Formats: sequence, structure tokens, C-alpha cells
Amino acid sequence: MLRLYSSSRKFDTVFIVLLFVLFALTAGMLVLIGASQYRITTDSINRNYEIRTASSYLTEKMHQYDTSSGVSVTEHALVFSETIEDNQYLTYIYYYDGALYELFTAADTDFVPGAGAEIMPLNGFNAEKLENGLIRICFTDTEGSMHQEYLHSHTDH
Repeated sequence: MLRLYSSSRKFDTVFIVLLFVLFALTAGMLVLIGASQYRITTDSINRNYEIRTASSYLTEKMHQYDTSSGVSVTEHALVFSETIEDNQYLTYIYYYDGALYELFTAADTDFVPGAGAEIMPLNGFNAEKLENGLIRICFTDTEGSMHQEYLHSHTDH
């Protein structure tokens, strides 16, 4: 009879240990799934932030300088012009070295891409002047997705 009791006790101990191992494995799997989902969510949030920030920044600059001679497009940049105390100044928005840059300079100063301030990382940027005052802005985010936006300008057509 003593032997039956001892065998039953071993079975109970093994069952409890197996139940604990099963619980630990299940908890570990849940943590791994949660961490993976968290990473996916934060990557999506960061990507959407990049897109919205670039789009909002470019739209706001366009509205800020939207006059008859305030916006132009060159081969490498979107250029905004303004006069401050009888001096002409240019603001260049351009892609350089893996990021969107802004350079504010006097109109008689040469455009030097490395002198600008980095706005945000991007994989590409292009501005193109279309007819009827439309400007198409294309940019590629850091994930490689291309986005385009059409902005209207009151510049001379």
C-alpha cells in the first residue's frame, strides 16, 4: 500500500511540473507575440509620422510663400522667395544626403546643399511645376514607399 501512495505522489509531482512548464511556455509565447505586435505598431506609427510630417511641412511652406513670385521649382529644389527690409532671400527645400533639407540664404549667395539644415530623413524628393499653378511634390519615405502631393501656387503661370 505504501508503494501505491508513493507512485501516486510522483505522478502528482510530475503533473504539477508539466502544468507549470506548459504555463511558462504559454506565457513566453504571449510575450513574444505581444512584442512582435508592438514592433509592427510602432513601425507603422513612425512611418505615418514621417509621411504626415513631410506633407504638412511642405504644404505649410507653400502656403507661407504663396504669392505671385514666391514659389518656383528648380532642377534640384523647391524655392521660396521673400523680401525682408529691401533684401531678397531664398529658401530652398531639397533632398541631399538621405534627408530633406532647408536652406535660407540671400538671393545673391550660391546654393550649397551641405549648408542647409536637415528637416527629416527621406529616401528621395522631387518637385515639378505643372500647368495652371500646380506643383507636384514626390517624396520617398525611409521604408521606400513613394508619396505624391499636388499643391496649388498663385505664382505666375
